[in-house]
Amino acid sequence: MNTGTNNIAVGKSALTANYNTVVGSQALATNTTGAQNTAIGSQALNLNLGTSNNTAVGYRALQFTTSGDNTAIGSEARLTNGGLA
Repeated sequence: MNTGTNNIAVGKSALTANYNTVVGSQALATNTTGAQNTAIGSQALNLNLGTSNNTAVGYRALQFTTSGDNTAIGSEARLTNGGLA
């Protein structure tokens, strides 16, 4: 964890920013300003830079998301999500 407050992180290189919950290696690792995210699983929400209110459960779930307010459950679920319903 590099910065942030009120976080829970378990896993190598997991987490930055505020009010996020992360369990898994490299989960939410590149997040800079996104808040209220939950990432459970290796590389879940890994490349999220600043989106908020996402829930990703599973290996690489929502890894490349560019929008907030998403839920993805399963291995590589919504891997390349761009805000599609």
